[in-house]
Amino acid sequence: MIRTKRAATTLVAVPAAFLLTLAPAQAAGESKVVYTTDTGVVGGKALFTGGTNPEKFQVCDTDADGMAVRAMFWWDGENGGPDGYIRLTDDNGATAFCVGGEFVTNFDVHEGAHVQITVCRVSADREQDCREDWAWA
Repeated sequence: MIRTKRAATTLVAVPAAFLLTLAPAQAAGESKVVYTTDTGVVGGKALFTGGTNPEKFQVCDTDADGMAVRAMFWWDGENGGPDGYIRLTDDNGATAFCVGGEFVTNFDVHEGAHVQITVCRVSADREQDCREDWAWA
């Protein structure tokens, strides 16, 4: 009787495990916020909203310290097509809440693309306090 239960469990578990391997490897899209690495008041952040059509890219200079904040977004092209790249710079240090739409752009990135997000504080076109992360489109 115990041997029969084990065999039945195995017969159910193996096909179920196989079906799980057929699921997609990535999520349908995700949102990500990446902050600069400076200490004290965070100087800036990059925001990416994936899983939408089109995706949303944003940069925010959150500290009125005379420095700008630059966000760079890269992703691989679909089916061997050209890679994508967007660069945004906010230099007004206006608010920590990223209100308004002046440093925002929308672009349709192919579903499942792996988007690299880098955000840096910038002074005299020199990047510093950079941080990098990834998100799915």
